[in-house]
Amino acid sequence: MLWGTWFPKISELAQGNKVTVGAPFYNRVAIPVALLLLILTAVGPLLAWRKTSFESLKRNFMWPAIGAVAAMAFLIITPRSWGSPFGLRPWQDVAYFYSLMAIGLSVLVTLTIASEYYRGSRVIAGHTGQGMFASMVQLTHRNTRRYGGYIVHFGVVIVIIGFAGSAFNQDKEQEMGYGDKMTIGSYTLICRSYTDEDFPNYAGEWAVLDVFKGGKQIDTLTPERRFYKASRQTSTMPFIRSTLNEDLYVVYEGLNQDTGRPILKAHLNPLVMWIWLGVWIILGGTVLALIPNAPAPVRVSAARLVEHAAPVPAATGD
Repeated sequence: MLWGTWFPKISELAQGNKVTVGAPFYNRVAIPVALLLLILTAVGPLLAWRKTSFESLKRNFMWPAIGAVAAMAFLIITPRSWGSPFGLRPWQDVAYFYSLMAIGLSVLVTLTIASEYYRGSRVIAGHTGQGMFASMVQLTHRNTRRYGGYIVHFGVVIVIIGFAGSAFNQDKEQEMGYGDKMTIGSYTLICRSYTDEDFPNYAGEWAVLDVFKGGKQIDTLTPERRFYKASRQTSTMPFIRSTLNEDLYVVYEGLNQDTGRPILKAHLNPLVMWIWLGVWIILGGTVLALIPNAPAPVRVSAARLVEHAAPVPAATGD
């Protein structure tokens, strides 16, 4: 990032003319670096300081690595007609390849975190006889910085999965009259009506769209465009239908002056909500890491207990 930012100044000093770099440069550089950081997110916390051996690597990462490879293979092999967005396309499109790698590495990080929680909780459950969930709570409370950090790492994984969905964004623009249809992804938008109205502060134009999925109406969208009279500024009021899987984003772009019909643009952006969900998980893990650890239980030997026990008074007879 620093090199791309300073390159125009460096080229101007060296050659006398400024050479700028655009978004493709940053995409080519940032995405591989982000994937490398994701690998370190999985590897770093589980490696003992100066005590890492091949056996510890095998013990900690064999099953998570197998799970990550299996998840990527499943996404590639599963036909697109079954809902997999990949099919064989990762080998044909670099964006799909990066997305597949991000999801696979996210599975790797998640499984390493889960295995770490499982191993620690199993030890506590064996000593206390508690259930696994209670043991996980106790484990986290004993070392909030460590396990709060794991939760932060899991939040980063969720955010990365959300970013990976951008490889499957879809956009479509269409002029729509009464009853006209627009299909994007699994959604069908039907224009029920469109109108305009003049208000004291602004003039507004909007359309009413019925949204169908699987042959059933699931929503009604009303994207709008406003012209504010005082500032002479135009503002679009997009309508967003957000779910855990994807966001349907519809923008009213204006009227075609020749036909009098509105021009609408639809965006289908998968996994956007995962980004916001991951941010909240990161915040929760940060707060947890700030909580003081629970005091460690003090182990006292049986001999010391007997030594410091109060004497039992002798029984007296009548």
